[in-house]
Amino acid sequence: MSQTSGFFRKLWMLIRRERFRDELDEEMAFHRAQAEQDFVADGMMPKAARLAAMRQFGNAARLNEQSHEAIGFRFETVAQDIRYALRQLIQNPGFTVVITLTLALSIGANSAIFSVIDAVLLKSLPYADPDRLTVLYLSGFAFPKFPLNPWDFHDFRDRSTSFESLAAYTRGDVQLSGSGEPVRLTGFGITSGYFHTLGLKPQLGREFDRQVEIPGNGKLVILSDRLWRSRFGADPGIVGRKITLDMQPYTVSGVMPAGTEHPGNRYRAVTFGDSVDLWWPFPFDGDPNQRGSHFIEGIGRLKPGVTPEQAQAEINAIMTQLGREHSGDVGWTVHVARLSEQVVGSNRLMLLVLLGAVAMVLLIACANAANLQLVRAAARQREVAVRLALGAPRGRLIRQMLTESLLIALLGGALGALLAYGGVKALVSLLPAGFPRAAEIHVNAPVFAFTLMISAMTGILFGLAPAIQASRTDPKQGLYEGGRGATGSKRQQRLRSALVISEVSLACVLLIGAGLMLRSFLNQLQQNPGFEREHVLTASIALPDAKYKKYIDVVRFYDRLTTNLASAPGVQSAGAGSDLPWTGYDDNMSFTIEGKHPQPDEDFHARYHVATADYFRALGIQLVQGRFFAQSDDAQAPLALIVNQSMASHYWPGEDVLGRRITFESQPTDKDWYTVVGVVGDVKDKPNSLGAEPAFWWTFPQSGNGFPSMSLVVRSDANPLLLADTVREQVRQLDPTLALADVRLMEQIADEGVATPRFAFFLVGLFAGLAIVLAAIGTYGVISYSVSQRIPEFGLRLALGAPPSGLLRMVLAQAFQLAVAGTAFGVVVALLLSRLIRGLIYNVSPADPLTFAAVGPMVIAIALLACYLPARRATKANPMVALRAE
Repeated sequence: MSQTSGFFRKLWMLIRRERFRDELDEEMAFHRAQAEQDFVADGMMPKAARLAAMRQFGNAARLNEQSHEAIGFRFETVAQDIRYALRQLIQNPGFTVVITLTLALSIGANSAIFSVIDAVLLKSLPYADPDRLTVLYLSGFAFPKFPLNPWDFHDFRDRSTSFESLAAYTRGDVQLSGSGEPVRLTGFGITSGYFHTLGLKPQLGREFDRQVEIPGNGKLVILSDRLWRSRFGADPGIVGRKITLDMQPYTVSGVMPAGTEHPGNRYRAVTFGDSVDLWWPFPFDGDPNQRGSHFIEGIGRLKPGVTPEQAQAEINAIMTQLGREHSGDVGWTVHVARLSEQVVGSNRLMLLVLLGAVAMVLLIACANAANLQLVRAAARQREVAVRLALGAPRGRLIRQMLTESLLIALLGGALGALLAYGGVKALVSLLPAGFPRAAEIHVNAPVFAFTLMISAMTGILFGLAPAIQASRTDPKQGLYEGGRGATGSKRQQRLRSALVISEVSLACVLLIGAGLMLRSFLNQLQQNPGFEREHVLTASIALPDAKYKKYIDVVRFYDRLTTNLASAPGVQSAGAGSDLPWTGYDDNMSFTIEGKHPQPDEDFHARYHVATADYFRALGIQLVQGRFFAQSDDAQAPLALIVNQSMASHYWPGEDVLGRRITFESQPTDKDWYTVVGVVGDVKDKPNSLGAEPAFWWTFPQSGNGFPSMSLVVRSDANPLLLADTVREQVRQLDPTLALADVRLMEQIADEGVATPRFAFFLVGLFAGLAIVLAAIGTYGVISYSVSQRIPEFGLRLALGAPPSGLLRMVLAQAFQLAVAGTAFGVVVALLLSRLIRGLIYNVSPADPLTFAAVGPMVIAIALLACYLPARRATKANPMVALRAE
């Protein structure tokens, strides 16, 4: 009973203390209101009396604080700060909405870009211990990245001790038939241990062993989970079953788990995340002493504790030994690089540039928010002075204002997260084809954590300076000026001006970057591609070796197909080639030039291609000299060759190229020499290359037996898409077992070639536009506030006879000074940073004078335009109002 009564006594005391605290709060609120009313009555209270009152209420505040501490309560709690901040924001809805939307846009943009960076750069590859995975490639003879020779890889695998395992792969599309319609599939020939190297295991069956690398030891295949489910109904008994690939029976050895993707290929169109349908063993056949053919990619898993640099040193030591054993291995250097770096490739630079761009937008938004907070702090100067006069600590005021800033930033962050969620979907839809790990880009927990962190940092960043400035208010001066409507301290004015200058400079940097990318993008669009992209339909087809065993059968098929297509209604010309322009085809071959000898460190080499007679006409490639291939250039005719202008000028500068001869044999006879019969215009392998590489074309009947897979090119006099069914029908008539693949317009291929620079320009341009708008708003806000506070001055000037145009010039001069200072600083920063985007621009100097000369005046003009309305308002000040105020 006594314990119960004791509990109720304590409860009653707490209630009384709470009531006492409320009474004290009400009393202090009354005294504050009374003090404010007395202090704003200018001239009605002498200076000494005001100071005495301030001391009196300061003592009262300290007594109030002591009384609260005595009863165990504290006024400065976080909950109170939040409630007070919420009231302030609700009472100023316009201010709250403007600053929240400004921050939401910038935070949302940062979160959207971070979601891409998180998926592409930060997130580990979906393999066991991905940091130990590396790729191997060669460099030498002017080739920075070149595939491996199979037998070189074989020796690397046998002799190296730095790797836990080594594997290799090469792409080769195949045709699946025998169950449903024939279909072309993307696959890879792989060595044993390929999946073991990646840290993967089949969900059904087993991986290949070394026995299947021996030619003739059987044909096995491992299926992807997607192909297993879509084509074979997820049959659990698929292992051991035979399927037909390229007209030959293959035994299913296993099925990989869902999500197994290709680890990255720097030399072909397939990159990480692209769909792969199946894998088959890579056979080591041919002469082990022939080391001149390079077409496989190497991948390795380092032993624990071994770095890529150590492995590279060991592999190069092995390569030196191989150079002494085989002449074809001389002059090559092996590079060992982390797989994660190769998957991202050049996209790393673009993503970091985009992150820097959105970070600048966020800084501009913070500067805008800080300016708004400074203006609001000036309007609350009297409130701050009263609170200081009543004994409030400066730290208490700073904390209170920072609480308001954090609430605004968190509100903007929440809205920004919603914008990022929708923005990421739009961003992914704009990504260039083949962008790495695009399917993994989405808003997830790390992105939300980043948004929360950046929101908190933003709140502190834009709220700290205004809070410190406000806390430095002199109570005496603040109370006096608060009643007079002064503009605020010179320190605040200088800070606002500094913030505007920083906004303008950052916007200038972004606009210069966008200008450089715009010029780069226009240069790529305006370049002569060397072919006519309009009205051209393309497709690919592969003839299985099992059915087309003789190369003459391959030649006859493509000859009949192109002849039939050329005679079809709506077709102007039709041809076939080993590849298409702008698709990144970069196979090279060394040769000997009649009458010329290379220097000791030189090698005669060029890109090689194969084409039928009408291939060049169908693509609209210009004939510069000589002739195109003709139907008469068959296997019995003298060997003919067509070279591009780059090859002609590089190897025969100033000479007549027609009739010159080259050979690919080490000890040629007269029939082994190819004669140049024509010169065609340059066609680059990649649109972002500065120039075309030396290249030549064999006529298809004379090219040997290595090109059963070809790209069809059909030029139409109308919409080429209408010819797709015609092409399929012609193929079906010749061989109903064949599948046509990659049917698309040449315009699409050309458009994909400039997709990356277009994407980079679009985003940087978007961020630059947002930046200049925010900078213009910030400049407008500072000048507008300055004009509103100086209206009495302007009215007095007008009353004394000053012309309105003079006031207009005065205000615009202030804006001009800020804009020029910000632009000058921005140009200097842009000059320092522009070299960082050198890898993203094409045929444009990072210090392009035209871009810098155009952006500077544009930024100044936009700033002046933003300040014109406030300047006009200054000229309309009422002199009578000003005189009455004075």
